[in-house]
Amino acid sequence: MAERSSTLGIQLACGPDADAEEIAESASQLRRELLDLDVEAVEAPRVGEPPAGSRAVDVAALGSLLVTAGPQFLAAVVGVARAWLGHSQQRSIRLELDGDVLELTGLASDQQRMLADEWLRRHGSG
Repeated sequence: MAERSSTLGIQLACGPDADAEEIAESASQLRRELLDLDVEAVEAPRVGEPPAGSRAVDVAALGSLLVTAGPQFLAAVVGVARAWLGHSQQRSIRLELDGDVLELTGLASDQQRMLADEWLRRHGSG
């Protein structure tokens, strides 16, 4: 019997001085890296239309991804997210699966690994 796929929400941030272009490029880079894992899908969540006449960009939506994958890919997805996080101390990332949230930001590598391992164990992937 095949294991059921889940959708993992990812919210990334590039630091307080990041502009919309930097966030969009970072999300695009992370998306490409996640697709290399051969997951089912990595998509930006659908958001409503901006108000008429508005030129505002929803920065939170720019930094959001939805990853659809089987449980066998969960540890690899977390690994890619942690690697992305390691490119800058200003970055942070939030992963959510079935209401369980893992937030990694400004932590030492061993602390990140411990938090990620515990989160993965709760989802049967650690």
